[in-house]
Amino acid sequence: MYVAIDTSGSVDDRQIRALAAEVQGILAAYPHVVCDLYYCDAQCHGLFRLSARGEIPQPIGGGGTDFRPFFEAVERDHNPHQSGVCVYLTDGFGDFPAQPPTLPVLWVVTPGGRNFEVFPFGETTRLLTEAGREGWLSICYGFIAETISLRILRGCLKI
Repeated sequence: MYVAIDTSGSVDDRQIRALAAEVQGILAAYPHVVCDLYYCDAQCHGLFRLSARGEIPQPIGGGGTDFRPFFEAVERDHNPHQSGVCVYLTDGFGDFPAQPPTLPVLWVVTPGGRNFEVFPFGETTRLLTEAGREGWLSICYGFIAETISLRILRGCLKI
């Protein structure tokens, strides 16, 4: 699984922490899945290989947003004989690749992020906040977990 966390200037520290918590939640639910994490703004920072028991490294970034370097890195690093999936956690404000990547993509969009119609490929879901409470209500956690489960069942991820 290839994961990008948007660390551009349009995503604040609280949102970055919440996005990192989503990654930890995925790894806790699927400890057998290997996760290659990238922090992305206008550049792609990483690769950080994560496991269920590992810590997530400190975020890197703060510039503009360009989604293309992440997908270029995945295309470069991905073994075509293995399956995989891309999960991009972002507000959606950035430059998209002209062509979709070869791997399936799930966009996880922050509250206040762009409308789903602007995402040119992949599946999209939104993180929601719970009214009257500080922090995030991770409504989409089940969706992410279900999507990964479906990808595993369909043979997109090797376990």
